[in-house]
Amino acid sequence: MSPFTIRPSAADEVEAVLRMKNLAWRQTYAGKLSDAVFDRLDAELPAQAVALQDSILQGAQPPRVATDASGHIVGVAAGGPARGDNPPTEVELYMVYVLTEAHGMGVGHQLVSGAIGSAPAFVWVLESNARAIAFYRKLGFTPDGTAEPLSAQWNHQRELRMVRATTP
Repeated sequence: MSPFTIRPSAADEVEAVLRMKNLAWRQTYAGKLSDAVFDRLDAELPAQAVALQDSILQGAQPPRVATDASGHIVGVAAGGPARGDNPPTEVELYMVYVLTEAHGMGVGHQLVSGAIGSAPAFVWVLESNARAIAFYRKLGFTPDGTAEPLSAQWNHQRELRMVRATTP
């Protein structure tokens, strides 16, 4: 039995979810992004919270969260209708972030399952994030050869698109 609870986030948790996501970014992208990027994300948190709340009010599924035994949010995932031109599937996994304290415990897998189920889906992942690429491979995602350059904020790194036909 998992020591974590996976559930839809509550309306009053939007800011807490985004704070957790920002902390996960700091943990995940340390050395890949500047502190200024992280500081900007923190400064934009109130506006991000309003935008997320609005999207939920307009029918988007609330992000799934993982909470530990103390009720602290340690992970978040969201997915929904594919965005962009010519998506390879109808479902996109928008994000999965898990705090390092919960890595290797199955939280990410549970979050993805809660966010998109077993649907064929795709996700964008930073090319230099070997841990995330390995994680998505375990879930049946494979690179489809599509890559996009990112902005200077991302040090001109690239994102790879990974696609899953079905759940393994």
